[in-house]
Parts: sequence; structure tokens; C-alpha cells
Amino acid sequence: MSSKRRRHVAVLLVGYVLYTAGVLVAAQHPPTGYEISIYTATPMLFWVGSGVAFLAAVLVGLTVPGGTARHRLSLLLGMLVGISVATLPMIRDYYYYGIGDALSYLGWTRMIAEGALNPVNFLYPGIHSTAVVLTSMSGLPPRRTLQLVVPVFIALYVLFTGLCVARIAGRSNALAVGVFFALLFLPINNIHTYIFPYPTSAAIFFTPFALYLLFRYVGDGQSLLTVAGRRVVTPVGLLLTLAGITAILLHPQSGANVLFIVAAGFGLQVLAHASRRYGLANRIADHRSLAPQAIVVGLFFAVWTPRFDRATGTLQTVVTGLLYGANPADEISQSGSSLSALGSGLDELFVKIFLVSAVLSVVAGLVMLATMSGRLDDRYPDRNDLLRYVTFGFIPVFMLFGIFFITSVTRQPFRYLGFMMVFVTILVAVAVSDGIPVSFSLSEKNWQAAVAVVLVLLIVPQALILHQSPHMYKDSDHVPETYMEGHVTTFEQRDPSVWFAGPRGGPRRFVDAYYGTTYSDYTPTGEHFPGKEEKIPFRVFGNNETTFYSHCRYVPLTSRDYEKEIALYEGFRYSAEDFRSFRQNPDIYRVQSNGDYRLYFVRGEDCLR
Repeated sequence: MSSKRRRHVAVLLVGYVLYTAGVLVAAQHPPTGYEISIYTATPMLFWVGSGVAFLAAVLVGLTVPGGTARHRLSLLLGMLVGISVATLPMIRDYYYYGIGDALSYLGWTRMIAEGALNPVNFLYPGIHSTAVVLTSMSGLPPRRTLQLVVPVFIALYVLFTGLCVARIAGRSNALAVGVFFALLFLPINNIHTYIFPYPTSAAIFFTPFALYLLFRYVGDGQSLLTVAGRRVVTPVGLLLTLAGITAILLHPQSGANVLFIVAAGFGLQVLAHASRRYGLANRIADHRSLAPQAIVVGLFFAVWTPRFDRATGTLQTVVTGLLYGANPADEISQSGSSLSALGSGLDELFVKIFLVSAVLSVVAGLVMLATMSGRLDDRYPDRNDLLRYVTFGFIPVFMLFGIFFITSVTRQPFRYLGFMMVFVTILVAVAVSDGIPVSFSLSEKNWQAAVAVVLVLLIVPQALILHQSPHMYKDSDHVPETYMEGHVTTFEQRDPSVWFAGPRGGPRRFVDAYYGTTYSDYTPTGEHFPGKEEKIPFRVFGNNETTFYSHCRYVPLTSRDYEKEIALYEGFRYSAEDFRSFRQNPDIYRVQSNGDYRLYFVRGEDCLR
């Protein structure tokens, strides 16, 4: 064994040992209550071990020849680190992760598992049905299997992003570059894409798999069915069609982007054939046609999606915004005012969440400009052709981002921004690998060192925004077992005539998680929960609840409410004095408590005394 090989093995050994030690220590430190930041609550050894392991993976992965055992082990180590950081709530045995939409998704999953909801009648049954299958196979409860779906899609995303880059780029270490840049997790912005169970994120993470199949298909020579001497069905083509349908079942809005990519690729092929008629050489005209995939996936989307009011309602909102105008600055201005009151601002938040994405987007934009202007190196025709497919696929997604931003459809533009980051990741990795659009005359060793430094500088700020935390002025999505137990006890012991209310909203999400998700005050089995979304106004909480409300009210309060409002937001909306006054009001009674969860009964003006 050469000295260089021994050094590589030693570096990998140190990385694996420290990574394993960090994970074991983190697993032995489960939460004892609500954690507002998983970063500060996790033992330092986990972060040190993960950081050293990632550095070891990068140093070895970029320097050893592709296809060797050391190369594979370095990529595996990098993937393990990335997946472990992303699934840290599972490693540390969080009862559940995702306190908002994810609780409603848990409700739908339970309904499917119990036979109360037919997946065919559900808009995006992908991750929920997968969780149900895992439950039936493993015996684990849905709250566990729904969280297990997350690392599956993360691994799919990292692996096939690397394979997409390797398929496009010319450098032998392109696979390693693609995998390491995928570990930046650019699609996650925690505004409308998240790392907890979330159909949009799953569909985005699934996209590189579909892209890889497209890259393979256009040059595929195999055939399953031949008609009149023409190959009409290929194995990869069939897989690409199924991938497009799967993406729609994961989430039609994000899945439709896969359809647009395929349709844009077909449009590029049509242009290639047209240019050939005018005597212009174009290799893309010889590629396998994407028309069958575009037609079949398009038909499925047209049959599946319009059956659901949520999908048609979003379309109507977009059309209304385009016709009558909207002001996307309103919500941004409101958020900016809130941040200013906390001593921050939108500029600081932008730097924390989007600076890395913005810088890399500029690089990706330059690659696309070089592709469209024909300034790529002609020595790599296959790479250039595939970059044209990526560039054409990016165009409709970017247009949809602009449409949703102009029409002010809540936070919808950030879904498309997350999807666009898949393209950015691939394009940047290809650019770094092949020196596009600017080729630096660096030696192999200097190139490896430069890429390693860039990755290390980028991974830290990106890791800090992977999970919601006070770093980005958000509270954690941690759901302790005490929260669920407290809400369940309340639901089962409550007086049905008493309504609900709470700071920033009532217990709707926990009602969804326990009974099943609906869009009304009634559960799937008919229980009535009036006020489950009722928010106590800022000026009322701690001041005049008993005169403001006519009905009696249940007000659940958790340790998260206090941590968020006092520790994080410094009493901006609900102050410590408000919480104290609320507890001390003689007409407000604490009727249930388990330490982290407390239920209060508020006598309204019309309540019996």
C-alpha cells in the first residue's frame, strides 16, 4: 500500500470514527422538554464529529480516482453526515418533528392507515401512502414511518444529483463534486420548503431522479417495443414516465415541474429538427423523442389534478392576481417591520437564508448564458447537449416563480425557488467540475484544494438554516410527547360546549394529528371543535379575555408558547406580563397540566357562574 493510499485510509478512518462517536452521543441525549433550537441542544461532539467527517470525505473524495473503494467510502461518509444532520431530530428521538403542516399530514396518514381516506381521493397521497406501507411492514406507528420517509428522499436527492452531474460533466471526479454540492441542501429555505415530512420537499428531492432518467433516455438505444422498425418503448423511457407520474402523486404543483421539464426537453428537440431543416447541424435532433413521456404524464396530470378543489382554487387565485393585480410587497413589508422591532431586518435574514443560494444562482445563470449563446467547449458535445436540456427545463419553472410572485399567492413562490435550486445545484457542480463558464488554469491539486475550501465555507451557513431555529428568528418544529399527551387528554376529557382559542391560534394541528385532517371545525368522525383555529388578539391576551369572549373557552398553553414569545420574540406580541396576568386572572382556571402543557378554562361573559 502506497503512502498516499495509507493517508487516505487514515483520514477516512478518523472521519468514520468521529462521525460514529458523534451520532452515538447525540442518540444518548434525547430531549427532556421542548427545544427551541436543535443546534444548541445537541451535544457539541456531534457537530465536531460531523464537521471533521465531512472534511475527511471532501478531502478524500476529490483526490482519489473514481470507482475505487476509497472514493466510494468517502462519498458514503459524506452522505451519512448530510443525512444525519438532516434527520437529527430522529437520531435524538424527538417524538415528532413538524409542528405545523406536518401534524396535518400525520392526520391524513392515520386516516389512510385506518381506511377512512382512500388515497385515490387525496390530492397528494405519495408520502402518506409510503408511510402507511412502512407501518404495515414494520409495525411502527405512523408518526415514526412518516418521519422515516424523509431520509429516503434525502438519500435519493443526494445520490441522483451526483449522478446527474457525473452524467453531464467531463471530469472524472464529477460524481464527488455533485454529491458534495447536493449536501448543501439548497432547496430547503424554511419558508415553503422544509426538512420535516412535507410533500413539496419530497417532490423536489425526487426531481434529480427524474432528471437523471431523462439524461439517460435521450441517448438510450434499448427497446421494449418496436413498431414499424421504430423503438417506441424503452426501459428507461418507461421509468421516466413512471417517475413523472410519481412526482405528481407526491405533490401535483411541484410534480408538474417535472412535466414542464420533459415538455421543455421535447420543445428543444422540435427546435433541433427545425434548425436541421435549415441546414444547421444539431445533434439533439438525433435524440430519442420525449413526446411519449410528455403526452402520458401530461394526460395523467390533466385527469388527476382538476378533481380537487385545492388545485383549482390555487389556479383561480393566480388568474385573479394576474387580471386584477396584487402587491407582493405587502407581506414582505409586514415581515420587515416585525424584524425591525426585534433589532434585525430583511437584509440580515436574506443574508442568513439566501446569500449562498444567490451567489451560486449567479454562477448557474452564467452557465445557462454560456449554454444558450453557444460559448461552451465544442470538445464536449454530449455535455453541451445535456446542459441545453437543463437550461430549457429551467425556463418554465422560472416563469412560474415570477407568476406566483407577481400574483402574491402567499408563500408559493418559495416552493418554486426551492425547485429552482435543484437546477442551480446541478449547474454549479458541473461548472466547478469542468470550469464553466470561466476556465481557470489550475493544477489538479490546486483545483481540489479550491473546491474543498469552497465547500467548507458554504456548508456551515447552509447547515445553520437546515432546521428552523432562533438563528433565522423562528422556533423549532419539535413536538414533545408531553404536547401530544396533553392535547389528547384535553380532547378526550373536554366539555364539547366549550370553545377553543390560543395565542397565534387554537389546537387545530393537534386535532388533525389525533382525529384526522379536515378543513372544518368537525373531525372525520363528527366531533365538533369550535374555535380550533381561533387566535387570541394581541391586545386581549392577558388583559380582558373574560369580557372579550362570550362563550367559555379552553386555552392550551405550552412551554413552546412561552419560549417563542418571550425568549425568541422578546414579548413583541405577547409579553411576559401578559402571560403573568393571564395566569393570575381570577376568572381563568388551570384545569390540566403535565409540566410542558397546561390547559386553562376562561369564563366568558355569558358563561354560567
